[in-house]
Amino acid sequence: CHQTKEEVKSCRELVQKAHINSQPIPKEAESPWRNTGVEENLEKFLKMKTGQYQEGEAFLRMKGDLESDNPAMWDTAFYRIKYSAHPKAGDKWCIYPTYDYTHCVVDSLENITHSLCTLEFETRQAADGPYYWLLDAIDIYKPVTWEYSRCNITHNVLSKRKLNSLVTKNIVRGWDDPRLLTLDGLRRRGYTPSAINTFCEQIGVTRSGVVTTQMHVLENCIRLELDASSNRVFAVLKPIKVEIKDFGEPQEMKAPNHPKDPSKGERPLTLRDTIYIERDDFRTQDDPSYYGLAPEKEVGLLGTGVVLKCTGFKKGKNGEVESIQATCRPRGDSKPKGNLHWISAKDAVSCEVRIYNNLFTIENPNAPPGTTEAAKAEGDAEGEGDEEEPEAKSGPSWLDFINPQSLVVESSAMIEPSIKEVAEKPGTSFQFQRLGFFVVDLDSTKGKPVFNRTVALKQGF
Repeated sequence: CHQTKEEVKSCRELVQKAHINSQPIPKEAESPWRNTGVEENLEKFLKMKTGQYQEGEAFLRMKGDLESDNPAMWDTAFYRIKYSAHPKAGDKWCIYPTYDYTHCVVDSLENITHSLCTLEFETRQAADGPYYWLLDAIDIYKPVTWEYSRCNITHNVLSKRKLNSLVTKNIVRGWDDPRLLTLDGLRRRGYTPSAINTFCEQIGVTRSGVVTTQMHVLENCIRLELDASSNRVFAVLKPIKVEIKDFGEPQEMKAPNHPKDPSKGERPLTLRDTIYIERDDFRTQDDPSYYGLAPEKEVGLLGTGVVLKCTGFKKGKNGEVESIQATCRPRGDSKPKGNLHWISAKDAVSCEVRIYNNLFTIENPNAPPGTTEAAKAEGDAEGEGDEEEPEAKSGPSWLDFINPQSLVVESSAMIEPSIKEVAEKPGTSFQFQRLGFFVVDLDSTKGKPVFNRTVALKQGF
């Protein structure tokens, strides 16, 4: 078929109108190439295969049944031309089969007993749909098909079309970007198969339309798992220097790798006269609700038995605090209001920490504010077939709600030296104490460790 996208749409609208008004299908609703002979079709298909047509200039269509009440039977596309390198086959092919052609054939050849899909495929897999029509036509084994509600997760998109738009428009860094809920993206963010399985078990399966699950349900599954399994370490994302007056000799100490699991052992820590704490853990003006360090205020240092007291601070030319002066004493029986994590400046290892937040600023990017109820329903139930990207509708676009803070990179972060040994082991997870759970990224090296935040310590809304 050589029809354009607009011509195909116009023909389908004529077919739809005829069905609504119980009228005969008009001749102009058919493609001019619908009744082309087999030999000519084979010749044209060979030209498609050998790159003699441009993208969109020709495509192979199923000659279905325009009289059918099922729109999936109205001559759907089976093969398209696409001059894009395949992730595995490279440039070997320039024609690719569509979902409607491959799904049923692959299911049959692989001897699938039950083909499970989401509800937007129901018309395709119905008894009068193209799934069984093609299997009947080529006379091969027919699996059982079963459809259930698709799962949407707040602040995310799971549609293949939308994910592809995010990747091809360079809004994210690829299919394994940790902001995407692809398997590679989840893996790179530090999610485990067991946590994903737990999530699926919790939300269950239904056929009651589109199910939208809160992102925090998924986050809590991995949070509980990592809380039980991850070693604890110190990391400072926004370091500010603290100089401890009259400190004396460095103090060697041991800290547990996991407070609830002694079998995980201990790690060495060294407290010296110059340390780093989080910039957010210091204020020049104290507040009754503030647990951090402030002038003339005492805080504890985690894992040390030491209390730190701020005696002064120094500001730079830009007006920001550059360093803090302090004294320290043994904790004894005192109970300071706050306890801070820290790293000795001499031992600190520079690293990059990537903080991932919600990809979208709204809960349901499939139905942005201002869209009609019909458009919302269409967006929620968007199919995953291989038809081309639908035309943009009037009103706000889902891309207008990308969160500009979905990725925050802390390039001057510091970690304790014990972590450096696993900096080249992607997928290794830790709890950065008081900060959250983090995982070693694929980009990480011993010379420049890189960590991704998997999830915060506490559930946020």
